[in-house]
Order: sequence, then C-alpha cells, then structure tokens
Amino acid sequence: MKKIMYFPLLGLILFGCSKKITSNEIIGNWWSIEEDSTYSEMYVNGAEWVFNHESYGPIPYEYELLKDSVFIFFSRSENKKGWKIAQTCDSILILSNNKEKRVLHKFDLKYSYFEALKDSLVYEEFEMDFIGRYLIRK
Repeated sequence: MKKIMYFPLLGLILFGCSKKITSNEIIGNWWSIEEDSTYSEMYVNGAEWVFNHESYGPIPYEYELLKDSVFIFFSRSENKKGWKIAQTCDSILILSNNKEKRVLHKFDLKYSYFEALKDSLVYEEFEMDFIGRYLIRK
C-alpha cells in the first residue's frame, strides 16, 4: 500500500518542475543560503533583480532572460553574470553556472521590496523584518 503512494509523489517530482522558464515564474521573493552559509534574499519584478544581504543591504540590478538562462547586469556596463536555470517550480528556483549553484526558495512578504520603497515607514519595517528572517536562518 505504501508503494502505491510513492508513484504520485515521484510523478510530482519528475514532472512538476520544468526547465522552460518565463518571467512570471521568477517574479517574486526568494531566499537562499550560500555556500559560505550566509543568508540572502532576492526580490524580482519585471525589470529588476534585487540582491539583499545583511552586510551590504539591497542592491538592484537589471536582468534578462534568454532561453533557459538569466543574466544579471552589473552597473550599466556590459559586465553580466549568467546562470542556467537548472530547475523551476512553484517554490524552488535552481540557478547554476560553472562556478556555483544556488537554490532559491520562494516566500511571501507582508510588503514587497518594491512596495516598501514608496513609503519610508514601510521600508523601515521591511528592513526590520529582513533582519528577523536573517537571524532565524543564520
């Protein structure tokens, strides 16, 4: 009886995540623990990919999707970092290149980073909430 329950679970794992990516699949809020055990968050909308790290705060970058990859543009120069989108599903986004692999986990926020920018009091609350999430996962 237990073996029968494994087949639907296996099907979800194999077919529930796809390599085909659209901007709608990456828009949202993501958290990650890097190889050196540091916690960071990423906030993505249709035009910006914002990295938020406890040491240097949120930094917005422009990004572009090309086929199965995402490219982050640093400053307004041609410098860019590319990741192949190895896997995506409702709650996980796996990015990899020849140097690193990042597993991003989707999560909900009371206020998005982009909403918080419009109101200084909301932004202050947003920053405090980030510190709380950082301390929990540290």
